Amino acid sequence: MKRKFSCTGALMVLAGGLAVSPLAAPGATADKFTLPPYTTHKLENGATLLLMERHQLPLVSFVWIMKSGGGICDPDGHEGLASLTAQLLRKGTKTRSAQQISEELDFVGASFDGGAARDYASGSAEFVSKDLDLAVALLADLLINPVFPADEVAKLVQQEVDGIAEAKEVPNQVLGRYFQGLLFGTHPYARPVGGTEATLPQITREQIITFHQEHYVPGQLILAVAGDFNAADLQRRLATALGAWQPRLARVPALTNPETPPGRRVLLVEKPDATQTFFRVGSLGPARTSPDWIPLQVINTLFGGRFTSMINTALRIESGLTYGARSGFAAHPVPGEFFIGSFTKNETTGQALQLTLEVLQRLREKGVTTAQLESAKSYIKGQFGPTMETNDQLAGAIAQLEFYGLGPAYYNTYFERVDGVTSEDAQRLIRQYYPLENLSMVLIGQGPVIQPVAAKLTTEIRKKSITDPGY
Repeated sequence: MKRKFSCTGALMVLAGGLAVSPLAAPGATADKFTLPPYTTHKLENGATLLLMERHQLPLVSFVWIMKSGGGICDPDGHEGLASLTAQLLRKGTKTRSAQQISEELDFVGASFDGGAARDYASGSAEFVSKDLDLAVALLADLLINPVFPADEVAKLVQQEVDGIAEAKEVPNQVLGRYFQGLLFGTHPYARPVGGTEATLPQITREQIITFHQEHYVPGQLILAVAGDFNAADLQRRLATALGAWQPRLARVPALTNPETPPGRRVLLVEKPDATQTFFRVGSLGPARTSPDWIPLQVINTLFGGRFTSMINTALRIESGLTYGARSGFAAHPVPGEFFIGSFTKNETTGQALQLTLEVLQRLREKGVTTAQLESAKSYIKGQFGPTMETNDQLAGAIAQLEFYGLGPAYYNTYFERVDGVTSEDAQRLIRQYYPLENLSMVLIGQGPVIQPVAAKLTTEIRKKSITDPGY
């Protein structure tokens, strides 16, 4: 069984192949959460280890982040390079073939997977604690010594290209990529991490090897481990296994803050056979490290973060225009996107989009009540515990803390900061992060249906066909 987890929505990792009963969230009460203690170690080559002992079950979860391995490091015209590199790590090393790796993992019921997000590459593995020697050896080998066999490269490239074609048949799977391209413009966040039909075939094995050499360096590694082990013993094992990894500088582009595009802009993506219109509306939100991040989760819970939210109530529960509508903020070191997303039948496209903007306007004009704030706070605290129960969730959480430089106090004071959101805070945050005019909008659907809708919103309209390469 593979389990996905995401501490903030940005960490893309797959956890190992063991059926696990969830553990009680450590230190969680109705009013407080205390992160279990862990130790931080810096190896001589610069690698950072985060070790959290938990002996409730004989399991050990590993989560790694390569800070310099994300899609922002892709060269222009070769989008998808970081993603291919991360996915191919387990397809063969200097001493193990892809088949041997799979057999070793399958024999002990474990797995290793990797992928790339915009800001970093990441992955995870989970092993029974008795197999810790194998876990450490495999993890080090896969990160340090991949060889990227030519046949595996060609196979994955074709799979990814085919996957894009399949995804475009289900517009909701690609809606976000079109929206990011429109919103971010020339900023690196506009480029699709997974590449496109045009860029992926241009990527060679030699480029993947070079990317790994230049971006997978020990000084950029965060390795978080949670589970049934002795921290001092595991530190020694990892220091030995990773110690031969020679330090070197990583090539990481400077990341500037994106700028909010002024006014309303619409991208129409024509899909002639569409029976529904999928749309996304939004602008820029705060960086993940902003003090506004936690208060915004309270506001967004009310606006679009739960089933009874304002946007879902209006579009689904009351009007029946859709089966779901939501809003959210993307977590990044610099400001990421704020979005509202939904879908509707062709004939109700204009009505659904207009109602979305009306709900947004009502939020800005009326704000939220004290009773609504208290409801959102209780909801967030009630939902928090299950996200911090298992070893892989906790390893992911502390890896994220290290990546963003937040520290354990971030979670140890989390409930206090949720409870501390005031009506005045809410009013300021709504005005700042829920704009009505500076909006980017993407509509995917039939041209004759979405064109008149867009014309009522703005004169700045761009058009693409969903069959065009890229986003």
